Amino acid sequence: MKILKFKGKMSFKNKLLITLAVIFVISSISIVITYNVNEKFKEWIDVNILKKEITEEDVATIELEIDKTQYVIAYDRYISVLCNGKLSIYNSYGSKEAELDIGISNPIYKANNSYLVIAEKNGQRIYLISEEKIIWDSRLEGTISEVNVSKGGNVSAITTETIYKKGVVVIFDKNGHELFKTYLGSTNAVSTDISVDGKYLAIAGINTSGALVKSTIQIYDIEKATEKATNGGANESLIYIHNADSSQIITNIKYQEKGQLVCIYDNSVHMIYQDEDTTLIEFNKDTQIADINLKSYVARAEEISTGLFSSKTDIILKNIITGGETTYTVNSPIKELISYNEITAINIGAEVHFINLNGSLQKRYTSKQEAKEVVVGTSVAGIVYRDRIKVFTF
Repeated sequence: MKILKFKGKMSFKNKLLITLAVIFVISSISIVITYNVNEKFKEWIDVNILKKEITEEDVATIELEIDKTQYVIAYDRYISVLCNGKLSIYNSYGSKEAELDIGISNPIYKANNSYLVIAEKNGQRIYLISEEKIIWDSRLEGTISEVNVSKGGNVSAITTETIYKKGVVVIFDKNGHELFKTYLGSTNAVSTDISVDGKYLAIAGINTSGALVKSTIQIYDIEKATEKATNGGANESLIYIHNADSSQIITNIKYQEKGQLVCIYDNSVHMIYQDEDTTLIEFNKDTQIADINLKSYVARAEEISTGLFSSKTDIILKNIITGGETTYTVNSPIKELISYNEITAINIGAEVHFINLNGSLQKRYTSKQEAKEVVVGTSVAGIVYRDRIKVFTF
């Protein structure tokens, strides 16, 4: 049998397509490399191509009444304003979507996922809100000093009973049913958190029973504590306790997605996981602010002198799982650092930078006036001034 052999010849069109594809790949790689190493080029791309820079003229406005005391709270995709017993809830376009009657004048609050828990500081009223509705409200015994809410809607509150003057932590499910309460004795609770899966309650406190003041962290099994929900019964469900060094003062704790409990002290950040305490960060003389409210990351700001009257601030994001760090730098001191979920807001006055978990700029907001404060929800931010709030999404 005769075998026919065909010698194919590539057409000019195919050669052109391959050449263009190679040029495109090389150009793309060059642009990415230049973007990462050339600050001026990166600035131009961010502003002109990626449209990461916005001004107050570009975003929606919520007007505030300057002669009234008002509290601005961000949660989920909403910006809310508490004033005169009313909680007004706005969307990212600045339009009011709901107004709720909230019998609170001096609020303490925490947001998580779609939930907002809000209570009267040193009072008794407490509310759980989801989206635009009040899920439940209650009047607790004693006075409330701190509240928290889990991703699933379980609520913890730190109270002081008026009769015995003892600290108490009380737990509610998302429907407002009390699960249990635990009495703290000589421990003054400063922070609580419930694990993402709803199985564990962690309490951070200051123990004053000994000669030295000590920070303690106690972890309870919620299911066991609920089964034994009698006075003091929750103590039988205590499954872990950690006594920190006397030089460490605990200030806040936060559960992460896979059960890690991140703990922030006045001089360091630690992580408790599988009954082991690990040091994540030791603060140095340059550390100004630290925040543990990010998803699987810890944020800290270190201010470094660059001259006689100048300084820069490095915002360092540390991954609690891999230990890797990324740094975002602003060439000035900062006013505040606000972290929530996957976004960190850096308030430097007339500018606010929003960065993601990779340490990359998400948005940069600029105005002619310095912001009073910044609030951050899951997908929305509010820049608060005396007479207005500027609102936008990430």
